[in-house]
Amino acid sequence: MTETSTINRIAVMLIPTEACLEWINSCDDDKMTLDKAQQEPTVFLLPEGQDEPRDQLRHHFKAMFVEELNSWYTDPALWPKDLSFATFEKFFTIHVSTMVFDLGFGKIVKDEEVAR
Repeated sequence: MTETSTINRIAVMLIPTEACLEWINSCDDDKMTLDKAQQEPTVFLLPEGQDEPRDQLRHHFKAMFVEELNSWYTDPALWPKDLSFATFEKFFTIHVSTMVFDLGFGKIVKDEEVAR
């Protein structure tokens, strides 16, 4: 059996909640269902560190929140006014994993590297 390697990242999966769905549907006449909104949750990889995963999440939540809102509507005027951690927690069910396995082969390439 081949040994599977882990990578030095924390995985955070954000799954939209009813609160997020209400916001999505308040911005558009085409109504989204919760099942559809949750179909492809976003996964963020955070750096491992000395901090607990929850502390890492609190440190990086704003970037994740903005990325998620922007994936739905690119106009910040449509975004919620309150972008606090409390609102972030209302908008998403958050799954954190410190065990991240890389089952792929070859180098991981970031989008900006492909564009060069």
